[in-house]
Amino acid sequence: MNNENREIRELREGKREKLTPTVMSYISAIYTLIEKEGVACVSDIAKLKEVSYASATNAVKKLSSLGLVEHKRYGFAKLTQRGLRIAQMLKSGESRIKYFFMYVVGIPQKKAEQIASLMVYDLDAETRRKLRKFYSILIDFTKDRCEELEKFIKEHRMNSELPEEAFRLKDKIKEDEDYE
Repeated sequence: MNNENREIRELREGKREKLTPTVMSYISAIYTLIEKEGVACVSDIAKLKEVSYASATNAVKKLSSLGLVEHKRYGFAKLTQRGLRIAQMLKSGESRIKYFFMYVVGIPQKKAEQIASLMVYDLDAETRRKLRKFYSILIDFTKDRCEELEKFIKEHRMNSELPEEAFRLKDKIKEDEDYE
């Protein structure tokens, strides 16, 4: 069983506290600082997150209580193995979302980064799994991959029928574009 599935099972069984988007954003901030600076101190976390020192301190304490960060007063915050795995998963998910919006949808990089940073923290494991698959099909899409894309879409529509509203929204695209 992979780590992500084990963590989901433990969350369901109440063995682990659910990670909130805020908690995940702090994990990512610490990871970013460690990648860039080699260390993460609370004041730098606060600066990066654009929050008060007290807010960053409370977040680091919370991360520590969850076993995601090791931190001693006035010292550096260090991700535990579990914290590091989560940070790397979030980072790769954020990158996939960013590249999807840049290279598939055609959004400029800065805007794609903003969208990705907002989306990544609210995705559950199943949604992340589906997005990884969709990304792997579309990022280097060629005519040869049409069948794979069609199969992906059919598999994920099996349990639900598209509501009429989806078609009405499709018909409104031209109308919406006229307002932009």
